[in-house]
Amino acid sequence: MSRQPFPLLLLTLSVLLGAASAQAQNVLFRAGGGLATLQSDTKSVGAYKVGVGYEIEFDQHWTLTPGLYLYGKGWKMPDTPVQQTDSNDEPLFDEETGRPIMGVMTSSTSANYLQLPFMLSYYFRLDPSAYLVASAGPYVALGLFGKQTTRGDTSHPGARKLYYDRATFGSAGVRRFEAGLEAFVGYQSPKGLIIGIESDLGLTRVVRGGARSLSGLLVLAYKL
Repeated sequence: MSRQPFPLLLLTLSVLLGAASAQAQNVLFRAGGGLATLQSDTKSVGAYKVGVGYEIEFDQHWTLTPGLYLYGKGWKMPDTPVQQTDSNDEPLFDEETGRPIMGVMTSSTSANYLQLPFMLSYYFRLDPSAYLVASAGPYVALGLFGKQTTRGDTSHPGARKLYYDRATFGSAGVRRFEAGLEAFVGYQSPKGLIIGIESDLGLTRVVRGGARSLSGLLVLAYKL
């Protein structure tokens, strides 16, 4: 499954570059920052997005914008109970109660994706050259790189009880392919500068049987 988005991403990149050469005034550069987490009891971490899109105009109000972005998401899982083990990696129990002796583990995950959204937008004219912009549409994303760091995992032997890290996609069990819905609302100035807020809601599970992603960004864009 992880290889399926490659042809679509490459095709879209070629279309965007060709369109940019033909009509540079419809190229949309976009960058943003904010917070990301999972749709669960995880905590938020910093998020970013940077890339380019090409706006296809249907009329004076409606447009369709495919894009290609590098999107950094993640999540944090603090204070997770985990059973302690001894030097022989055997579980520890309280001598009086017989209950397992528990420790507290914290993990933080970064996940960087190549994201391909298709955004349908409506421009509501405020002034002759100023607009209120509302956009929504689906996206697919392919995981590129990331790292998961873990502290206090007392179920592991040796130094790993204190700290260890591993690749997000692969050893940490996070799926490379993600899909979801994206929504944006903002203001476009007469000079083509757009500022607004964006929300991304994952529809596929980040890990098997796990939660879906959720992020919100403050976005700055410029239309040539």
